[in-house]
Amino acid sequence: MKKRIGVQFRKTHKTAHVFERLKACRHCHTYHVLWETECSVCGREYQPVREISAKVTRRYVQTRFLLLALFVCLAILSADTLLQIGVAIGGGIVLSALFFVLQKKYGIYEKNRDFLRYLTQETENIKKSLLKQQEEIGADVKAERFKDAYEKIREVSHFLHSDTIKIRKIMYLNHFILRKDMELELDSLIPSTYDKDFVEYLREVIKVKPELVKRSVLTYVSRYKSRILLHENGEQLIGQVAGAALRMSAYAEEFQDLIIEFIDYLPRERLLRLARMVSNHRQPGWERLEEATKRRIETHYSFDPDFNSVL
Repeated sequence: MKKRIGVQFRKTHKTAHVFERLKACRHCHTYHVLWETECSVCGREYQPVREISAKVTRRYVQTRFLLLALFVCLAILSADTLLQIGVAIGGGIVLSALFFVLQKKYGIYEKNRDFLRYLTQETENIKKSLLKQQEEIGADVKAERFKDAYEKIREVSHFLHSDTIKIRKIMYLNHFILRKDMELELDSLIPSTYDKDFVEYLREVIKVKPELVKRSVLTYVSRYKSRILLHENGEQLIGQVAGAALRMSAYAEEFQDLIIEFIDYLPRERLLRLARMVSNHRQPGWERLEEATKRRIETHYSFDPDFNSVL
């Protein structure tokens, strides 16, 4: 069995949008998604990409305003009478006010448009920077710095979503002792095909955070049930997953075939929850689940007062 190590993960920085995790060095023209604040090449401070794009937009706005001011000055200089000068000055004031109002009202749309254009133009540079950070992760793995490797790939995975990234994250996580207080993930790690490392990771996660088992995990286990049964204590693992499905009645109804098949592996408290759930759902569609639950109770818990009061 692989020896697991105890670790304390670095807290992840929560952002409303993924792009907010991306920083840039304007001097080296490189991008960064990790926690360092200064460029490793030139030592300059990284800046958020939105801030860089906003500066570009602000220059565009300032240029347009200067052109407007130049136009007004030319109109004043071209005037021959006081009336024409007054009209030029008045027109300049009106145009400037109109420009200011339009900029205040629609400026945010221009910023967003320029930002999307900026990201599109910089796509290749961003990809190169992410590739370089993946090379750093590879170096950490070779040096058996699995904690650093996982924390780095966790940041990179906000931008890359391939099966390769998921499986690498799972492999690193399988080196650690998992605890309830950790920021663990499950749904985001589900690969598109069967993967034995994911199954072993699922086994550890369900011990400490069964609430992470949701519809996508249940679907995965149902799809690859025959492969999971080849694992050591595979029946118990699927029984634990089926028990976790009992957190929600919608899951219990949708995956009742899985629950019925592995009902013998449900712990007593899970079976008791299932019995209470069945007793509260006396509608069509629950008959098979109710019958299986009664049969299990009669076989193993017929003298248990907690079950006698439910079904």
